[in-house]
Amino acid sequence: MDSLSEAQFLQWAAREGLHLDPQYPQSAVLTFAGGCEEARFWEVPLEPHRRPHFIDSLLKLLGDWQLCYVWRHMGRWPSSVEPLRINDAVEFQILRGLGLPLGTADVVAFSRDELEKLVTLMFSTTIFGWSVGDDLYIVPDHAQALLQTDHHEVIHVVCRHPGDIQTWVDGMEHAGFPLPDSPPDSTFKTPSWMTRGDG
Repeated sequence: MDSLSEAQFLQWAAREGLHLDPQYPQSAVLTFAGGCEEARFWEVPLEPHRRPHFIDSLLKLLGDWQLCYVWRHMGRWPSSVEPLRINDAVEFQILRGLGLPLGTADVVAFSRDELEKLVTLMFSTTIFGWSVGDDLYIVPDHAQALLQTDHHEVIHVVCRHPGDIQTWVDGMEHAGFPLPDSPPDSTFKTPSWMTRGDG
């Protein structure tokens, strides 16, 4: 596992045709340049024991990647926790055990051989992530798609090429995770594909 600064990661992303969306300057929304991308989201399974398979299915559908960058785009990795906050303490033990650069805002790069560690990090985020500061971007080195964990208990998939999204829809359904037919909660903005019934 390697790490790099946010600035280094954003420089790499810019070279790969990714940028921060100027429409949301306070939110650090990572998007593909050109505006042709297509996105879907899947609800994280309620049952914790199904989540590793769910996450692994998403990572496999990313295709032939050798590195995946993980960016906690609105927060830092914790440096310490209040012992009485047991959820934070448990999460901290997981993050420390994974060897993350705690106390920094560094981006972490997982190799393909570290897939289990990446699944563990994403799993932990689905359990303990309760605010935008816990959300993660997962960007493979080929930069043809990206994942984003979301504290609304979904994971987003964004594809550079709109025609690629059906591969995700079919692949996730085959793995046992069909697209949702409604937003996860009342504060979640309904995406256009859901109102169109595209699937």
